Amino acid sequence: MSLRLRLTLYYGLVLGAFLLLSGAVVYGVFHRALHQILDESLREAAAIAVSELRIRDSGHLQNRLPGAIALTVYDAQGRPLWQLGQPWVEVELKTGFLSVQGTRVYNHPLPGGGVVQVMRSQQEALSTLDKTQKTLLMGLPVLFVLALGMGYLLADRSLRPVDQVTRLAEAIAASERYGQRVPESPGQDEMARLTRTFNAMLGRLERTIEREKAFALAAAHELRTPLSLLQGRASLSLERPRTPEQYREALAEIARTAEDLAQVIEALLLLARTHVPFEPEPVELDLLALEVQEQLEGLAKEKQVRVMLELEPTPYRGHPLTLRTAIANLLSNAIKYGPVGGRVWLRTRREGACAVVEVADEGPGIPQGQLERLLQPFQRGAGTQGVRGAGLGLTLVMAIAEQHGGRLRLEKAPEGGLLARLELPEENRR
Repeated sequence: MSLRLRLTLYYGLVLGAFLLLSGAVVYGVFHRALHQILDESLREAAAIAVSELRIRDSGHLQNRLPGAIALTVYDAQGRPLWQLGQPWVEVELKTGFLSVQGTRVYNHPLPGGGVVQVMRSQQEALSTLDKTQKTLLMGLPVLFVLALGMGYLLADRSLRPVDQVTRLAEAIAASERYGQRVPESPGQDEMARLTRTFNAMLGRLERTIEREKAFALAAAHELRTPLSLLQGRASLSLERPRTPEQYREALAEIARTAEDLAQVIEALLLLARTHVPFEPEPVELDLLALEVQEQLEGLAKEKQVRVMLELEPTPYRGHPLTLRTAIANLLSNAIKYGPVGGRVWLRTRREGACAVVEVADEGPGIPQGQLERLLQPFQRGAGTQGVRGAGLGLTLVMAIAEQHGGRLRLEKAPEGGLLARLELPEENRR
């Protein structure tokens, strides 16, 4: 069953219950109103009769009585003193209203004893109620069918944007043309938000696909270079016999190239893992930073760089492996690209609901126009010749930040070099 039919069915059930309840209420209110009008006419007739008792002019009294009424005055012993019209039924002289054999009777007590009895046929009221009942029984089904048809038309009109989204999704899946967009519905209703959200999703999907295509091309190029070097060096070494020293040089070059290739592959694997959902674990970022500093102590000594630790307790919930990788990449970049004999600052702290890791150096920094480019895969800054690396460090850190719902900011450090700031919020984590 289609969504239109289900919506129409639900609407019909609610509408049917509402119409039945409304019909019952209307009939009940009309029934009560008619009987109140009848009782008021009897009460009015009794009051008129009491006021005209001394006149004994039945003709004058008849002219003042409302409608077809039979009126009888009884004394204290229950004997009729006089009457106007012939009573239709005989009832006891009990004060108040009675309904007997389709007749409404009202007994009004007199001050000195006795009763004024007024009666009137209910046939007119019952006939009116019968007509009302027939009108409701005939009109409500017609109204129900018309409203049901209108409900289906409204459901069809409301769901047309959904059909457009569905057809476009099918077309995109068949043609892989991610640049298409759904015509956006005007206004601020649910359908307008749906079409805008779907178009925004398509935009993000298109950018992601284009980025992945560019990344795949860049990765293929970066992997082809070391593989070509390996193949060329090995082929060159096998062309003719070499001395043991030449073989050792060739093998050392092959080992260095293989190590670079392994680092690129490892970085690519880590980058792929950042798109995999994970279960957050308790992490102390200050302790992770201390472990990373100890791990890179050899590199710092080689560059004669002093790592200044400013680690505040920074508890967080995240992925320990990728967070350690992010901190290690930021610190190793600062050490490798900073000046020899310089200083590097490694800081952790909490800022409200956000955990922050900062790495700053005293290097030349990066021009503002190059910051965005350096976040792309396999991009390296000027002045990095001679420093081994694939240009995936900052890309990987940015992906890890996004994996945790955070961001990576690059800006000029107060110390004069580059400040890399990793912000990890507790909320809004993917």
